[in-house]
Amino acid sequence: MMIFICEDDYEADKLTSMFTLQKDNSLFVLGIAKTIGNEVIVNLKDGSHHSISFKDTNNALKFENMFKKLSSTKSKIISVHNTGNAASFNLDWSAF
Repeated sequence: MMIFICEDDYEADKLTSMFTLQKDNSLFVLGIAKTIGNEVIVNLKDGSHHSISFKDTNNALKFENMFKKLSSTKSKIISVHNTGNAASFNLDWSAF
């Protein structure tokens, strides 16, 4: 499990909702457009971009690295949830 600390509860909720698996087991997030300081900008399937603000740059970079590993392997997100400003990702790294 990987845990990321967001700037506040709203950002953690936004992060987990964007990365919740859809009915076809795909993600609504296509990729990361840019990381600027503690903010990660993601590109969604509908063509929009949204930012997620993390507590600090370390959490943003840790999240970006996790997403890059997921994208480059057959690994997948099993579940996501948040408690307060912490977002937890349960991952299947079996293909990593």
